[in-house]
Amino acid sequence: MKDTLTALEGHAGYAVPRYSRGLRTTQRLLEAGRRLLCERTLEQVSIQEICAHAGVTTGAFYSRFDGKESYFKALQALAVSALRDAMSRRLAQLDTEPGTLEQAVKTLARDSRIWAWRNEGVLRASLVLRATTGEDPLKQLNRQFMDDLASRLARLHPAGASPELELRLRFAHQALAGTLLFALINRDSAFALSDKRLEVEMARAFLLYVG
Repeated sequence: MKDTLTALEGHAGYAVPRYSRGLRTTQRLLEAGRRLLCERTLEQVSIQEICAHAGVTTGAFYSRFDGKESYFKALQALAVSALRDAMSRRLAQLDTEPGTLEQAVKTLARDSRIWAWRNEGVLRASLVLRATTGEDPLKQLNRQFMDDLASRLARLHPAGASPELELRLRFAHQALAGTLLFALINRDSAFALSDKRLEVEMARAFLLYVG
């Protein structure tokens, strides 16, 4: 992980490393969890196992996190931060270098697939927690992005922007998100998150629907 973990500053249950060595240890711990969660549930992954995969002691874990709950919320926070940054960059690019509708949709499909693939274990565990606690840190972020994105994509459509077109764009984006969710839940589906063909077909379906 190249992230400097600034997204975790002020995060409850997390102690900010004072030195670069501590930062590297924290990064190894987080990366270990991300990898383990790709194969098993959060309940099945123990703190001892996380530490073993990271090559650090449990003492190193507890000097940074007060438990597995705060540890997982840190993983969630980093995933949300990465998505928020990616969304901001994408909207800014559409404002300065919009290109064509086809180019914009293909980039959207590619970036969405890659982000979901890189965070699949954390996202899968988040879905389980959402079902039991109702917590969903991505919901409001996705809703705002959909609103901001629809108006920008509508301007690129050959037919010109209209309320009806923006509605169709919102639905197309929701369908894209639903496709990613299906691939996330059904790991043996015909188009896995790791399969580049998934982004190709998502873009194709999006463009066909909005005409």
